[in-house]
Amino acid sequence: MSIFQTYLIGLAVVHLAWFYFFTIGQLLRPRVPDEPNSSSLAELVITSVAGMALSGFGLLFLGFVHLLNLFGIFSALLFWGLLFWRLKGDNCLSWTFWRATLKRFVGPWGASTLFIYLVFLMLGLPAVLPPILSDSVGYHLAYAVDWANAGRIYVDPFLRFPYYANNFLLLYSALFILKLGNFCHFLTWLCGLLTCLGVQAFFIPLETSSRQQGNWRQFHAPQFLVPLCVALSPVFLRYLNVGYVDVPIGLFILIPILCAYRTSSHLPFERELVLTAAFCVGMKLTLIGHLPFFLVSLVFASARRLGRREIVLLSLALVGLSLPWYARNFIEAHDPTPPIFNRFFKHPDPIFNQADFQKIYTVDTLTERKPLHLLLLPFRFFLDPKSRNFREYGVSAMILLLYAPILLLVAQLWCRHRWRPPNRLVYLSGAVAYLAVPWFFSSLGRYSLHWYPAFAAWVGVIISHTCAHAEAVWNSRWQIWTARFATAAFSCALICPSPAAGGLRFYQNYYVGTLPLFRSRDDLEVYLKKNLDTYRAGQAVIATLILNKKKSSRVLVLVDGRLTFYFRKAKLISVNDWFGPGRYTDLFEDVARGDCMPYLNRLDISAVIVRPSRNWGDALNWGGVFYKSFRLQLEKNHFREYRCPMDKVSVFLRSDIKPTGELNPGIQ
Repeated sequence: MSIFQTYLIGLAVVHLAWFYFFTIGQLLRPRVPDEPNSSSLAELVITSVAGMALSGFGLLFLGFVHLLNLFGIFSALLFWGLLFWRLKGDNCLSWTFWRATLKRFVGPWGASTLFIYLVFLMLGLPAVLPPILSDSVGYHLAYAVDWANAGRIYVDPFLRFPYYANNFLLLYSALFILKLGNFCHFLTWLCGLLTCLGVQAFFIPLETSSRQQGNWRQFHAPQFLVPLCVALSPVFLRYLNVGYVDVPIGLFILIPILCAYRTSSHLPFERELVLTAAFCVGMKLTLIGHLPFFLVSLVFASARRLGRREIVLLSLALVGLSLPWYARNFIEAHDPTPPIFNRFFKHPDPIFNQADFQKIYTVDTLTERKPLHLLLLPFRFFLDPKSRNFREYGVSAMILLLYAPILLLVAQLWCRHRWRPPNRLVYLSGAVAYLAVPWFFSSLGRYSLHWYPAFAAWVGVIISHTCAHAEAVWNSRWQIWTARFATAAFSCALICPSPAAGGLRFYQNYYVGTLPLFRSRDDLEVYLKKNLDTYRAGQAVIATLILNKKKSSRVLVLVDGRLTFYFRKAKLISVNDWFGPGRYTDLFEDVARGDCMPYLNRLDISAVIVRPSRNWGDALNWGGVFYKSFRLQLEKNHFREYRCPMDKVSVFLRSDIKPTGELNPGIQ
């Protein structure tokens, strides 16, 4: 299959998934007599993401009852169909149902929405590439494929951050179960698209959004330029088409805010707010800190519509749906708190010891506490994104306005007797200010994706309100078009990326690894061999252990964590990390004592993959002698060295294991 065919199939799969999520999300919409088939952009985005959350919770239940398999998934489909029949009186087997659903799905699409969609079709080309990027294969996709193979959710201490699993990974697991795991990156791409459409939904007026599809002349600049501030930002693009969960987290933080912002007597979104907020809290353990904010958002959205009892019940539902992973961690490890909290409160952690915390985990991600440093942080992110604090290629110029929501809140308090902005705008300003606070403690550029879409929505709302006010005050057509031109110019300026050379080079290199594949006949296997320099050795070891019926033993990978996913995909366990039961420092200490076998025997290691050129002994100030000592000890204990052609790593196998033809005897 060509790369272009793979790309088209990936798009087809993710669009079917999107339509499925939208369909399932309709279960949460209250049934209204004579309800119109058309919908607004806010309804499209909120319903789609709510359906994603509802599907994720269904998979969570299946995983806990050991039914995370094809039978469980098809049972869930039958269950959703029965719910439509019982709750809404709809027949999912009728053409009328699907025609009405499709009409609601395509109804909100207008010129600006379609423009953003077409841009994302181009930005999504790298989604076709196989996963090779660090943590995405180190534990995100490794969790997902492991649960899909096992048919259940369980804790494996040899996976990186074994108690950091989250809801969103279950959607990846479903793709692996359906034999569609090659298209996982398209699911992240869909989250990015829904994020930008969600940003746009904040500032499209409600009175025009429902009939937007009939008026293609309504193509105002902010409606497509402000979402592009997110879409074209290098920090967003870098994680748009990979298996990281930061873009999905940004989406699931944005949608509860959109629900609170758009809820009205005609468009109630309290149920969607509860479900998406609870799903968000379960996406990463540290997001439990946002639970109070989501509860406040729920009260803001429902205080004028619902009674106290209903609000309390919804709040309890939000808290209850947020806690499954924390309950699992309490049962499995007697410790539901994240490692970073244990470090802060000096509490024992089931995986990390104090040495791990000091050397590896968060010691180099914390931001300086100097007031001037914090005050200039957004400006430094824009001007020097590759510095130690951020470690990114760039960000759009919109980041320079980060303190504007705080200034608006201060101005509102100072001038509250003379000027009172809408409550929704005050809420949105407070939400952005609150969400950005954790970033000032650990300001990695990637973490800004959690609040950056909400900030872009705030900017879009301000620009839209300002432009609308100017057009209402000025009667002259020349003045109106001057205002529109100034708005467009300002919006375009916000898209400008960081001036650093690395940021500009990022755009040049964005498609470098992708476009040549579309013009060649190479498949994705060839791409992996060219771009993952240990892939051949990993595949050779997998084939060898399967041939020798050693799948129950483990592989020690002293290279990096990028092979973890591929070993898990083959139902093999690799040991490769600086912390946990197989931490490297334990091996270093055994090698230093002259015998590495206690470490290897304890972990039942049958194969070792190690890069000779890397000074692994630097962690103990050994210089370059670690590999020589390790190799001699392996040979002394009946491990034989092999090399895979064109790979710069050594493979050591126990003497009772017969290698496949891809492995040649190493140089003695």
